[in-house]
Amino acid sequence: MDKEDWHLLLFLLLSHHKPEKLHRTIHVSFRGRNVYLCARCTGKYTGILSVFVTWFLGFNFPGWLYLPLFSILPVPSIVDWIMQSCKLRESRNTIRVCTGYLFGISEGFFLLMLVKGMFSLFPYALAIIGAYVFSIYVIAWKTKFLDSYFD
Repeated sequence: MDKEDWHLLLFLLLSHHKPEKLHRTIHVSFRGRNVYLCARCTGKYTGILSVFVTWFLGFNFPGWLYLPLFSILPVPSIVDWIMQSCKLRESRNTIRVCTGYLFGISEGFFLLMLVKGMFSLFPYALAIIGAYVFSIYVIAWKTKFLDSYFD
């Protein structure tokens, strides 16, 4: 792989948007280069990091809190993504980062469940993930937005 291939790979990993949709990214200059970070993913990774930093600092989340938060927090991000994908409205980066942050907190709780060995909650978490994936698939199929999404 030559240097240009590495830059393209890095661009795709960090932004994963077509050049005409770079308004959905956060633009940062780093060492004289333009770096584009997916706004929703930036929020997501910040949310995951927040959960682990809070846990490392000694805050112990009560076990009963994991599944409700894991169930509810992804909803704003998924609704925003579906509305944008179905072309009902164009989201803004502020909304993408905030909803991504909530989604990231949810993912952080999922990962924390595994780290802490809370395996009794794991089947419920997988069922919740399955319900979300199935729901998104049905919405995509009914609205046919995937037909033009990858054009």
